[in-house]
Amino acid sequence: MFVRPDLAVKSAERWEAWLEKLSLCFVEIVLSESVLADRTCCDFLYSEDDRIELLERHCARLHFPACPIGEEASGIRWFLGPDVLLRDDRGLAILARGRTVEDLDRLRELIPGEWLDTWPRGACPP
Repeated sequence: MFVRPDLAVKSAERWEAWLEKLSLCFVEIVLSESVLADRTCCDFLYSEDDRIELLERHCARLHFPACPIGEEASGIRWFLGPDVLLRDDRGLAILARGRTVEDLDRLRELIPGEWLDTWPRGACPP
């Protein structure tokens, strides 16, 4: 499967290999939408090397290929923590979705930093 990012500089747009199978792309879309689309129980942290180390230490890497293809070390990777789903966005940011607000709070303690925390902190949907 290939993607072509919508860039501000159109001449820089190129088709790039994303994942090997359409079914993997569907799973990646669902995972991404879960940490991006509904802001309830989600948070965002600009990343630094020490934060990626904490992510790798405290959370389990999902057995899911990094994307784009061939960028295992610098691609998008997925992790599970205690009741949280996390996306390492190419080492630039960590996106998280907790089952509850308390789950996100525990994650913020495990990986300290300036989490945006500007999204609603109400009850998380089931």
